[in-house]
Amino acid sequence: MERGEATPYDFESADDLQQALSEDPAIEDRLVALLTERLKSRAALNTFVWSHIGLAVHAGLIGRVIARLSPICETEVVLYFRHQASWLVSAYLQWGVKHKASVGPIRTFAEWLPEAQSRGADYRRVIESWCASIMPGQLHLRSYDQAADVVTDFLITAGLQLPPESQGTTRHYQTPDPTIMTLYRLYQGQSDQEALPGALQRTLAVNGVEKKRYRDVDPRSTLPTGQEWQRFAASFDAENATLARDFGLVLSAPSDGPAIDPQHAAPAVVVPALLDLIISMDRRISALEKRLRDAAATSE
Repeated sequence: MERGEATPYDFESADDLQQALSEDPAIEDRLVALLTERLKSRAALNTFVWSHIGLAVHAGLIGRVIARLSPICETEVVLYFRHQASWLVSAYLQWGVKHKASVGPIRTFAEWLPEAQSRGADYRRVIESWCASIMPGQLHLRSYDQAADVVTDFLITAGLQLPPESQGTTRHYQTPDPTIMTLYRLYQGQSDQEALPGALQRTLAVNGVEKKRYRDVDPRSTLPTGQEWQRFAASFDAENATLARDFGLVLSAPSDGPAIDPQHAAPAVVVPALLDLIISMDRRISALEKRLRDAAATSE
């Protein structure tokens, strides 16, 4: 609800809203004006869902916005919590790696943990702030861990009708594959400042790589080396001796085996993702080149 329209109150992105929640002194009036405009411009609708993780730690602000909107709408707040250990790992990958929200090199999980407090790691503090900011009947606390399908759970909690086609489906945001997270680490690790995933995330998404799952592959050569190579070469000695005796064919065993592969700093699991990108880009470039050739032929 905070994006998608050309009004003075809109936010350019989820990150823009996140920043404004903490830094914009006029954020309360801005949100009231924005949400009022959204509600009144859609007179045919009677239910609106506004979801943004940044709202969870601003109960006081959002509580005041809800109170000011009470003449035109009723509001209920649904908060989902997952086990702290699971959430902290997910939060670290999101804000510590993918969306690098700190200055300097990428921090380790242990180094990043203190930052989690500002993002809602103290569940009791978050819950109590909401209890103090809105009416008891407006607040619903739900366990993400206990919901087989969080979308269905939300619709039921909010008193909304479950679409027939959604029965039996499970929809959730999946943490990117470790391969993709490694790419984010390598990319974001080049910046000494806070860094949005921007260009890399768009490239991964456009080329169909972002949500793929990859298997690790040993990058080292599978050819025999060292003593294994010597034994392999010697296994032909008896046969070659008979070939020399019977046919005068003298074969000399190579003195050296295959060269040893160099050691690489980046995990080999990154390579398949890079290959997917290269192949996808090559296909797109080839398609564009064909269109250019066809256009040139038509103009002639």
